Amino acid sequence: MPDILLFGATGYTGRLTAHALARRGADFAIAGRSRERLEALAAETGNPDVRIAAVGDVDALVAALRDVKVMITCVGPFGELGWTAVDAALRARVHYIDSTGEGTFIRQMIDTRMEAARNAGIAMVSAMGFDEVPADAAATIATEGMKAADLVLTYAMPTAGSRGTVRSAVGIIGSEGAWVADGERIPIRAGQEQRWSPMPPPLGPKPAVAFPLAEGQLAPLHLNLHSLKTFLTTDPMTKQLIRFGLPVLKLVTGNAAGRGAVKAVVDRLPEGPNDRQRHKGRWTILAEASSPDGWRNVALSGRDVYGLTAEFLSAGALALTEPGFDVTGVVSPVQAVGIERWRKEFVDLDVVVDTYEQR
Repeated sequence: MPDILLFGATGYTGRLTAHALARRGADFAIAGRSRERLEALAAETGNPDVRIAAVGDVDALVAALRDVKVMITCVGPFGELGWTAVDAALRARVHYIDSTGEGTFIRQMIDTRMEAARNAGIAMVSAMGFDEVPADAAATIATEGMKAADLVLTYAMPTAGSRGTVRSAVGIIGSEGAWVADGERIPIRAGQEQRWSPMPPPLGPKPAVAFPLAEGQLAPLHLNLHSLKTFLTTDPMTKQLIRFGLPVLKLVTGNAAGRGAVKAVVDRLPEGPNDRQRHKGRWTILAEASSPDGWRNVALSGRDVYGLTAEFLSAGALALTEPGFDVTGVVSPVQAVGIERWRKEFVDLDVVVDTYEQR
């Protein structure tokens, strides 16, 4: 019987994850709504078991989870489509991993499923892909040994995204996120604050704007923070788009007709970046931490965010299948897997970790 079920296996990220699981020798099955597409993917990935389940059919997904230890779900946007997998994992009592970056969805998971996950004896790990695995790791390393740290996270991201990422991004841009001030959560929205971020070479200092990134929900689960802010680097065009385009986007998506129009535009986009675009796109995440004890900056950088997402999901799922795994509740990637395991993964995946600190 398979240890892992990959739900949403035939989507852009799902297919990459199936190949990553196969390369790692995982014992896995794949699930989705189209048997034809699933069987075609199975033929490419070592012929894993094929199971049929669709969004909205919790019973079918629970049945697909028989004898499984861990479910990976790549079905998004998660705020709209993700709850089938959440509820199926709880009913089947299997560990849950997803690829979301939607902070609002993660907040709802924390607020409404934490106790249920603990009672079921399972870990529910949101954002086990890029970009929050590197961000959670950077935040953990930067604040190590600090009490009540002040933490600033800045993301410099590639521009090419999958159709699913764009769908999720539309919701994220208009959503309310969370920062921490004086140890308490406070609401923030995109563009609310601006700064120059001291990004490491070859980027150098970059303008950045406040952004409701998912690590704002995850870091406070396990780090002792006095304050936390999350930013996204921008160019002049992006900065103006956030400033002037965000109110328009909110207006357009405030009714069913507008949301339908946006969906129609997104549906015409390519499914995802091609191999050349994936490997060309470089990213950097900088964590700046300080406390009365000193300061430490940690920068993680690499390429191919979608390939890394597939590898992170696969590595995380395999970690959760190991004997003795006993983490429960809604947790962050570092809480689930541990920072040392992620450090080893980063080495294997050519993710560079640079640390600058007071001596």
